[in-house]
Amino acid sequence: MRTPAPARDAAQSAITVPSSGGDVALEPGARVHQYELIRELGRGGMGVVFAARDTRLGRRVAIKFVPEASRDLAERFLIEAQATAQCTHDNIVIIHEVDDFHGIPYMVLEFLEGKTLRDLIDSARVPPMRTVELAVPILRALSRAHELGVVHRDLKPENVFVTTGGQVKVLDFGIAKALRDGSVARDTRPEAGLVGTLAYMSPEQMGTDEVDERSDVWSAGIIMFEMLSGHHPIEPATFENLVANATSPQPMRTLREVAPDVPEELARLVDACLVKRKADRPTSQAFLRALELLVPNRAGRVLAEGESPYPGLTSFQESDADRFFGRDREVARTVARVRELPLIGVVGPSGAGKSSFVRAGVGPALKASGERWEIFTVRPGRNPLASLASVMLRLTARGGEPEDVVARLKREPGYLGELLRTRARETNSHYVLFVDQLEELYTLVTDADVRRAFTAALAAIADDVAAPLRVVVSMRSDFLDRVGEDATFADDLSRGLVFLATPDAAGLREALVQPIELVGYRFETDAMIDDMLESLAGTPGALPLLQFAASLLWDARDRDRRLVTASSYAAIGGISGALATHADDVVARMNASAQKLTQQIFRALVTPERTRAIVELADLLALGGDVQRVIDQLVAARLLVVQTRGGGGSVELVHESLIERWPMLRRWLDEDQEDSAFLAQVSAAAKQWDAKQRPAGLLWRGDALDDARHYLAHRRRALPGREHAFVAAAFALARRGHRRRLALVLAGFMLLAAGLAGAIASRASIQRARDAADQAAERAQHSLDEVRAKERERVAAEAERRAAEAKQAAAESTAQEKSQEAQAANTQVEASREELLEQNKKLATTAREAQRATEAAQHSASDAQKAQAALQQALDRERARVKALEDEKKKLSTQLKE
Repeated sequence: MRTPAPARDAAQSAITVPSSGGDVALEPGARVHQYELIRELGRGGMGVVFAARDTRLGRRVAIKFVPEASRDLAERFLIEAQATAQCTHDNIVIIHEVDDFHGIPYMVLEFLEGKTLRDLIDSARVPPMRTVELAVPILRALSRAHELGVVHRDLKPENVFVTTGGQVKVLDFGIAKALRDGSVARDTRPEAGLVGTLAYMSPEQMGTDEVDERSDVWSAGIIMFEMLSGHHPIEPATFENLVANATSPQPMRTLREVAPDVPEELARLVDACLVKRKADRPTSQAFLRALELLVPNRAGRVLAEGESPYPGLTSFQESDADRFFGRDREVARTVARVRELPLIGVVGPSGAGKSSFVRAGVGPALKASGERWEIFTVRPGRNPLASLASVMLRLTARGGEPEDVVARLKREPGYLGELLRTRARETNSHYVLFVDQLEELYTLVTDADVRRAFTAALAAIADDVAAPLRVVVSMRSDFLDRVGEDATFADDLSRGLVFLATPDAAGLREALVQPIELVGYRFETDAMIDDMLESLAGTPGALPLLQFAASLLWDARDRDRRLVTASSYAAIGGISGALATHADDVVARMNASAQKLTQQIFRALVTPERTRAIVELADLLALGGDVQRVIDQLVAARLLVVQTRGGGGSVELVHESLIERWPMLRRWLDEDQEDSAFLAQVSAAAKQWDAKQRPAGLLWRGDALDDARHYLAHRRRALPGREHAFVAAAFALARRGHRRRLALVLAGFMLLAAGLAGAIASRASIQRARDAADQAAERAQHSLDEVRAKERERVAAEAERRAAEAKQAAAESTAQEKSQEAQAANTQVEASREELLEQNKKLATTAREAQRATEAAQHSASDAQKAQAALQQALDRERARVKALEDEKKKLSTQLKE
């Protein structure tokens, strides 16, 4: 139990308990047997209450001590323990244990978090229907206690606790009185004085009559009077006035004298509780039965003749509140959270019924409280800011273009919150923005800036607990970590999470049985119900499967006997086969072309993460053929849902359980997993390309384009319009690039041909060089022969000179002549020698030129060989490219023919 702690000085902060080992202080951290005290919660006339932890069982508890227990007080404490333990009920605090610690009695109770009814009453008047909602569990607790012969005798707002989960608990049976053997106990001890809290005590508690259960009815009437009017019925509620009123024959003033706006029937019930003559008051059971008739219930809409009490695979809507069962506790808990916190997240697995829970449970419960609540429902879809803009356009009479509103939301995330607050104050209303399937923000929106703008707008709406605005989001629990992308939004959302599990067996039974009983039908045997529930035990997404099977059974009902028969249950294959059988039958009745389109449609409606995707109707119609007729068939078979709006519409699976429970679809998706990933990639790329005015620089090339070519060559799944345009533009760009490459290849051919011609010319040059070298060699040889001949001539001339010199010695007479002749011969020889030296120089120069020409010819031959090899390689590559182009041409021709 958790109550506000009253102010106290330091001397009161701990309770000292004498013990044999020294004084023990009851303060945070102290151990009391298996319990460790955490903090003090509050003090009162009967003692002090601590929050504690049970170290043995690992739970939090509340421990109530009576530190100065006299014999009388200890006896009263024991009475409270006995009375509380005896009255086991959901609306009465649970007692775990009673014991004493060093002589101090204590009681261990369940730990509760929330507020007392006093906190609610002091804050504002409570609307009539909300008062009824709170009073009914109080009367249920009292009725249970009265059945067991226990009278509370101290019922007051401080002893009624409203937990954070919305549950109402009656506390503190400290002065409860047990009625034994049908006799009425009356506290006549003079030392006891008045027992109870004076402002809520009945006249008989002040001594006018015996105390019995109708004394508690009086106290309940006083509490409801205060809740509805904001005032105590006796003003001022002084001791003198209260005692005088109890003994006066004058009746109490009526509720409508103080609060004329309270419904007359409810006012009459409260007035009946405040009749001074006890015998004229209703009993707690009678009062409870009358109040329950005023509880906002399911009688708001009568089902039309033949209308199914089950929604099948579709979500419950607000208009279906009259047939929404099995979630009462969760609804009460969530409604309480909505009242306390500005941002609530309803989180759970797929198939838990989150959308139905908010639409048909939480929303109607808020409206039934008597307060003015208006609920706006949106889904993020592919353009989440446009969904918020639609709310804004509904609220303002100024109109405007959605694109302008989206742009303003991007600039000013707080704009929608400002508009909602203004309108809420003008209409004196509370507004709830319900964002259904928030996971779409992460599965369908690729732009992180858009996602952050959306969550920033939500956070700006839910920025103040005192404002008349609330944001409720529902999302799959496996996407909860994605919210961390926006740290501020994630932090706010974490404080208001409500985890919604699949209903337990009791909740599923209620959801199955009560709707059909509402229209006067019943199940033929209990065994049918048990079998359906047993087959769903531990099954994720059990609720939609149950609703779907029940809707099929309703269609096959026996109208004459007003029964859902066992034979119809057997015919649908039980609960496990109902969905798959139905979907298989729908597809089996189609022709081959319709089945092919159905496969393409369902593949397009599932994201790579295997969640539902919202797809524009126009994109599906782009698949061609008779796709509109196929979509109409699937909608009529309750497998698809089409949401129409101005200028178009969107299509989605009727429920995610189809993804998990239909083997045929799972097989399609398994086969198509790679394609789904490709489609997600091409969708993101095409969106960016389109948003930036379709520049060529963002088109795919290389491996990405090869993947697209492979996809189109091997799959039959058509691309949506924008994606198709993106891929077509990429192919066109590739073709233009191919043509440029082909032109370059042709230019290369020409260059190679020129090179080849050059090589051929080079070979001719080499031959000419060789011929020139041969000629030079011949000339050199000829010159050498001439030199040799002249050398021989010189040698002969030298011999002749020597012979002449010999002759000169022999013939002095002729010496002078011979001397002249010899001198002339020497001059000739010298000239011949100089000519020979010149010829030798020319011969060496010619030889060097011949050597250089030979080397140049060898280099030219090597270059020609390399050019020829490069040409051959280029020719081979071009032959391979031409072959690839021919293959691509054949594939494109095949696709065009198909």
